[in-house]
Amino acid sequence: MASVLRFFRKLQLLFGRERFRDELTEEMAFHRAAAEKDFVAEGMEPEAAKYAARRQFGNATRLSEQSHEAVSFGVETVIQDLRFALRQLRRSPGFAITAVLVLALGMGANLAIFAFVDAALIKPLPYRDPARLVGLFGSIAAGPKYCISYLDYLDWKRMNHVLDAMEVYETSPVTLQTTTGGELAHGVYVTDGFFRTLGVAPMLGRDFYAGEDRPERARAVLLSYSTWQTRYGGRADVLGETVTLDSVPSTIVGVLPKSFRFAPAEPAEYWATLDPAGGCEKRRICHNLFGVARLKDGVSVQAARDNLAAIAGRLEKQYPETNLGQG
Repeated sequence: MASVLRFFRKLQLLFGRERFRDELTEEMAFHRAAAEKDFVAEGMEPEAAKYAARRQFGNATRLSEQSHEAVSFGVETVIQDLRFALRQLRRSPGFAITAVLVLALGMGANLAIFAFVDAALIKPLPYRDPARLVGLFGSIAAGPKYCISYLDYLDWKRMNHVLDAMEVYETSPVTLQTTTGGELAHGVYVTDGFFRTLGVAPMLGRDFYAGEDRPERARAVLLSYSTWQTRYGGRADVLGETVTLDSVPSTIVGVLPKSFRFAPAEPAEYWATLDPAGGCEKRRICHNLFGVARLKDGVSVQAARDNLAAIAGRLEKQYPETNLGQG
């Protein structure tokens, strides 16, 4: 294996040899010119200074040859190393396979780590002004990140003065009715302003209308780009079709952009309007939602946290049976 690595190092030198020769010639000429200038400054005639500089540095051709010998190699050496490496691999195929697998695993792990770091830390989130977005959770004695009840959400949204927008979502497997029967799919239920809060617009069709998540309104649904492609063949006339999720008919009103991702809900297929008339949404003690909000300009995360904590304190006093110890 060391022979193989040595071969590739030499191959790299082979392709860089011409550049090395040019850089070496330029470097030697620079130092000779600097020495010649020093001799002239000391009072020596220009022609005499030129010869003195050459004598000081010695035979330029020989110096160049010695430098090339130090870093270069012959093609024969490359061929010899390649033959030796192949003989070693043939003699120990088990070792060769193991070495290749170890290298593949190592490179694969590095690529995976880089992809994660690139997505999570280097690239900004694909939303409008993502630094102003925050996640919303309830807190209880068992932990600081607890689901929110729908009724608490309504109070938080109405009473706060630090957020431009606040929406909630719930991820849930849904039964998709198809021509062959029921099929499990990945669904997400959101309040009407969810995508406007993120700053994401559908690439086809429209977003949910304001108030489209009210109990009296017909249910609407947006498709993820991949679902539009795989289940509906990328047809533009999919808009207006009815899809039945958990026995509830919903109208397809739009398709989300190919680039859109929302990690907490992946792999989401259907984004439907939340039904506030559901059994859980009517009870303050039922916690099934997560929140996302956009900070007002000039409001810090800490200021928003303090304001919502104060609201939670008021709700705790107002509803002690359901909100005791809840932040």
